[in-house]
Amino acid sequence: MSDVPTTSIGDWSKRVLATIDACIHPGKAMDVATIAQALSPASTWQGCPRTADLSPNGTLPAYRRMPLGVDGPGPYEALLILWPPGHATPVHDHQGLWGLEYVLDGVLEVESFVLTPEPAIHLEPRSTLIAGVGDYLVFSDADYAHRCRNLSKNRPALSLHVYGGSLDWYRSFHAEGEGWSWQLHQSIRNELPA
Repeated sequence: MSDVPTTSIGDWSKRVLATIDACIHPGKAMDVATIAQALSPASTWQGCPRTADLSPNGTLPAYRRMPLGVDGPGPYEALLILWPPGHATPVHDHQGLWGLEYVLDGVLEVESFVLTPEPAIHLEPRSTLIAGVGDYLVFSDADYAHRCRNLSKNRPALSLHVYGGSLDWYRSFHAEGEGWSWQLHQSIRNELPA
């Protein structure tokens, strides 16, 4: 079990949300790089959650997306994502929203793609990043898609995600011969453990 008590996650979450709020200026364009820089020390803040804090009894967790703060319309959405060992997402987009992904525990691989929607959907590899604790990536282009994977075969990972609005749906992309097909999905949100 982690030496960070679960009860301190709430204080850490409030600090994360206050930091994001301080970077938002009504009437000005959002600068996701400014938010990322302000949050860059978040993995060292008191109460920063670790996978053990969110995995009761040391059981291996399921993939979970847990919002920080209250749901509802706003200029952004922040959530924690818990990654089981070896879990990988399909290639997916983010509803055209800007975003930030910050690793809090474990190691994630992020494969980025340029998404060309017309005349037919096409994905071109852009880069691959291996991100460990304290590493983050940002995206602000509507033509961005990626696939994320927990590189460990026996250890879960945890990441903080911030999106430029409520991420209610996304498209997953699947290679089919020379082209790509896509499927629309509704985003799932789970509760943080008490």
